[in-house]
Amino acid sequence: MATVQSPRKPKTEKSSRPQIRGAAGLQDLLTELASVLLPRGMTPKRFSELARSAFVQAAADLSRLRNGRVNHSRVAAQTGLTRADVKRLLWQNVFDTDTAGRDKTPVESVIEGWRADRAFVTRPGHPRRLRISGSNASFARLVRKYGGDVPHRAVLDELRRIGAVSDANGSVLLRASPHLSRRHNYAFLSPILPALIDGLRIASKKPGPNVSSSIYRLSLAAETEVDLAIVRDRCTSSAQSMLDGLANSLGSQVTVPRRRRSPAYSLAVTILLAERRKKKAQRSR
Repeated sequence: MATVQSPRKPKTEKSSRPQIRGAAGLQDLLTELASVLLPRGMTPKRFSELARSAFVQAAADLSRLRNGRVNHSRVAAQTGLTRADVKRLLWQNVFDTDTAGRDKTPVESVIEGWRADRAFVTRPGHPRRLRISGSNASFARLVRKYGGDVPHRAVLDELRRIGAVSDANGSVLLRASPHLSRRHNYAFLSPILPALIDGLRIASKKPGPNVSSSIYRLSLAAETEVDLAIVRDRCTSSAQSMLDGLANSLGSQVTVPRRRRSPAYSLAVTILLAERRKKKAQRSR
């Protein structure tokens, strides 16, 4: 009797999609960055345009010809963008105020309308106190006009969260808020940029366990605010003493070129004192 062989299962082909190693770490980095940029008015659309421009600029630096010109075709091949997009991003000023002004959040559009629309300002030109709901000049109508498809309750909750409105007897009034003055101001990144850039370069050049030879981290626990203050003061004074000691001891031993110019080699020492507090659980309304 002939043996009937079951058909062999076809070999599973490896997925053609690229496997992104360390994607979780990259996602954590972007999430942390988004958490500090979002309250300052950065939107996904605006961030995407800045990221596209940054990738094109990085590819352009790698694709310059001997005459200094950028090979647009090579940049397009590296980034996946069209040559037209590459040319536009290389010549366009991504920080142009007109371009950035067109990408407003619903909250920003509502605030702008509240300050400029004659239906929602007083004769002297100040934002009027508005009833939250109603058919006439109400906050709900303001949001319908300037907030797109976002419900007025969601916009109102966000304005309350950032302290931009004051409530009284079912009405709201727009007021000055420190959160509004900080929107679209990213100067706070300047002090941390050198350390962040150094860390990224170290991680890219020394992958895996070799990174530990250049990055040192110590976590100190504190039970109370008083303990935290003591640890903070001790670390601050110790860090300054260590940097001063390195500068004084190594500065006299390092050969300094006669002409004042940037040295061919250098070593940067950065100390970050980051305080962490447990997040309190938010009470459900």
